[in-house]
Amino acid sequence: MATQTLNVPDIDHDDLPEQLYRHSQRPEWGMALLAWERNSRRAYQFEDGKLRKIRKGYYDLLDPVDPSEVPTTAVLANLQAAIKALQGGSDQKVQKAVCTFEQQLNLFTKLYPKGFDDPKWAEDKRGTAKGASLKRHREPSLEAAREALDPSRSASLIDEERHGELTESILDVLAGTNLVPLSHVKALRRLDEEESAEYAEVVFNLVHGDEPLEDRFRKYLKMLTRFLGGRPSWRTSTALLALTHPQTEVAVRRSAFIRQAGSIAPTGAYSRKPRVASYLSFRRVALGVKTRLEAAGHEPADLLDVHDFIWTTLRKSALDHLNSE
Repeated sequence: MATQTLNVPDIDHDDLPEQLYRHSQRPEWGMALLAWERNSRRAYQFEDGKLRKIRKGYYDLLDPVDPSEVPTTAVLANLQAAIKALQGGSDQKVQKAVCTFEQQLNLFTKLYPKGFDDPKWAEDKRGTAKGASLKRHREPSLEAAREALDPSRSASLIDEERHGELTESILDVLAGTNLVPLSHVKALRRLDEEESAEYAEVVFNLVHGDEPLEDRFRKYLKMLTRFLGGRPSWRTSTALLALTHPQTEVAVRRSAFIRQAGSIAPTGAYSRKPRVASYLSFRRVALGVKTRLEAAGHEPADLLDVHDFIWTTLRKSALDHLNSE
């Protein structure tokens, strides 16, 4: 991680504006905040980490973001912190991009010429819901999660106090995917009857509860921390959310995701161990990648495709390949 300091005009940090914008022709840059204005130029800090100067006459390319349509609180705080960091006014970390998104796309299409529609992508990553499968295949894991955590079935098991049966079916889902370290699954299989009941109910609340996601995820993390004897890994903490809500939630593989943040949302909160605020930042990264992929003509089926795109193009061996070109 690196902190950047640039020579930009001084501003009163308490007077930073709160209106967010999007560039009408470059939505892949993410949302933006006005950093300063002088003479015939304005500078906007964008979510992709870049401070861009816009000349007078082109200001109308920046469309105001309606806060009622987009959750902007975390984005606003991150962009304000980025402006302060760029001026040397805070200790906010700015993630350094390890490569451009275009380089990632080039590697992706080199490996899979038809993108997510490529037969090799289906063979390597998706598999089929029925029949023989590997742990890396997403379709069988999605089907297993749908069956194990069907809201009617799982609610009935809890009502009938058959928590152990529900817990075992959940752990079977986790054991069948490479999204979770097997050692963590084995540790959770050693829960006693009372712990198993708590696990089943907290997981049910995580994936089907009515509370805000932040509250449900926080309770889940606290429970896993107790049962695993320490704060769990990002992979263990996020797999069930991703498998039960693949269109809106994401499985986090921090090593690759932190690299991805450098070109998507470099000023987010990215803690080493799972925390609610950091999960929301990593989810923004995944959604930002999804937007860029769609803009490039590659539409992922869900955020598991996005997860696998990030891992495929930014794992260490992929970086070695990019750096050798």
